[in-house]
Amino acid sequence: MPRPVAVDPHFRAELRRLREQQGLSVRDLARIAPVSKSQIHDLETGRRQPTEETASVLDHALGAGGRLAAMVRPAGPPPEAAERLDYVAVHPRRVDPATLDALTDLLAAQRRLEDSIGSAAILGPVHAQLGLVASLVAEAGGDLRPRLVDLASQWAQFAGWLLAASGRPADASRQYVQALEWATEVGRRDMVATALSMRGHLAWMARRPGPVVGLSSAARREATSPGVRALAAQQEARGHALAGDVSSVDPLLDFAEELAAADDPCRPEWLYFYGGRYLTMQRGLAYRLVGRHAAAVEQLAAGLGDRPYGGWPEWVGPYLVHLAASLREVGERGRADWVLHEAEELAAATGSARVRAAVRSLSARR
Repeated sequence: MPRPVAVDPHFRAELRRLREQQGLSVRDLARIAPVSKSQIHDLETGRRQPTEETASVLDHALGAGGRLAAMVRPAGPPPEAAERLDYVAVHPRRVDPATLDALTDLLAAQRRLEDSIGSAAILGPVHAQLGLVASLVAEAGGDLRPRLVDLASQWAQFAGWLLAASGRPADASRQYVQALEWATEVGRRDMVATALSMRGHLAWMARRPGPVVGLSSAARREATSPGVRALAAQQEARGHALAGDVSSVDPLLDFAEELAAADDPCRPEWLYFYGGRYLTMQRGLAYRLVGRHAAAVEQLAAGLGDRPYGGWPEWVGPYLVHLAASLREVGERGRADWVLHEAEELAAATGSARVRAAVRSLSARR
C-alpha cells in the first residue's frame, strides 16, 4: 500500500511567500536546496505535490522553522500497520483482527486530519484506502466478514462526505449507496440511517426540500442511536424551513435537542463532530431560512463560539456565510464583513471551493 500524504492547500503559496520574503529566485532556492528548479516551479504552481522529505528540505533551506514541513502530513497508517495492510492487499484472504484494528485506527486518524486541513487534501489517500477495503470485502468470508463489512460502510460514508464537501455530489451519492448496501448486509441500522441522512444532505445542497424531508424522516425512523436520530431530525427541520413550512421547524428542532440530550451508550464513532453547539447552529440556519434573522444571528453565533486555535474546520464555512448573511439583514454590516472574511480565510486554508463560491456569491450582493 502506498505511503500517501495530505498536503495543506496553502503549501504552494507559503513556499512562494517564504522564497520571495528572502529575496530568492526559483534558481537561487534550487542552488541552496537539493531540489531542482523545475520541481520548485511545479510545487509553487500546484503541478506537483511535495513529499514529506521535499517539504522538510525546503523548510530547512528557507529557515521556516518547521512551518513548511508541517503542511505535509502523513495520510496513511504508521509503519507497522502499513506493512500489515500491504500484505493483505496482496493476500486479501489473510485478513485478521489486527488488520481490522489497523483500518479502524486509520479511519479515525483520517477523520481528525480532515477536520484540520479539509476534504480536498485527503480525498486521494482516502479513495485509495477505500479501494483496499472494498477489495478485502470482496474476498472476505467467515467470522470476520461482518466486522469488515461494518467498517467498510464507515469508510464509504466518510468518502461520500469528502466528495460532497469537494463539490462532487454524484460521486458522493454512489459512495452513500455503497455504504447503505454494506450497512444493510450486517444490520447496522445506524449506518443505514446515516447513509439515508447523507443522501438527504445532498438534496439539501441542491435545495430540494422534498427529498431532504423524506430521507431525513426515513433516517429518523431507522436509527436506534439518539444521536443519529437527532442528526436526522434537525435536517428534517431544515428541509421544512427550505420549503417554507414554518410550523414544522421548531417542533422538530426541539425534538432533536431532546434526542441529543438523551443517554446514548452506543453512540457511533462517525458522530465525532456532533454535539450541542452543532445543533444550535442548525437551529440558527433553519431560522435564517424562514426569515427570523435576529434569532438566526443569536443561534449561529452561539453555536460557532470563538474561533478555535488552529482555525475553523472546513464544515463550519457555510455557517459563517449564513451568519454573515443574517447579520446583513439585521443591519450589522461591519460585523457581517468581518465574519465573511473569516469564511474567506477558512476557504483558503482548507481549499474549499464550495465555501469560496458561497463567500463570493454573498460578497457580490452588496
